[in-house]
Amino acid sequence: MLAVLLIPAIAGAQSSAPTPAAPAHPSLPWSLGPAIPVGQLVRDVWVPPQTVVVDTLVPMPAEAGGEAAATAEGDGGAPQYGTLRQTVVVPGYWVRQTTSGDYYPQRWMLEQVAPGTFQWRLLPAEVRAR
Repeated sequence: MLAVLLIPAIAGAQSSAPTPAAPAHPSLPWSLGPAIPVGQLVRDVWVPPQTVVVDTLVPMPAEAGGEAAATAEGDGGAPQYGTLRQTVVVPGYWVRQTTSGDYYPQRWMLEQVAPGTFQWRLLPAEVRAR
């Protein structure tokens, strides 16, 4: 008789049914996982590549038989400039949103150092607080 009463209690203790007191799955952002200095991962966000049009002034050679060549040689002439238009693609990257801020990885950016002058710059990884 005692065995009949204890069997349901032992079987109930071994069930894996979720309870409100049970911790969440470790991969969920609200679970009790390891302590991470930049917070728990919420999601990854893709920042798409950006197309940039860069206009640069370049000196143009004077035409050999033209009127512009004669005037440029005669009066010491101001050089003539043309516009060189280039299309550049800044690569995309993943931003990791965490509970304490956003983590930006090391990435390449196009930086304007002077009017009409651009250069590539490698930005360091950083965490921006929310």
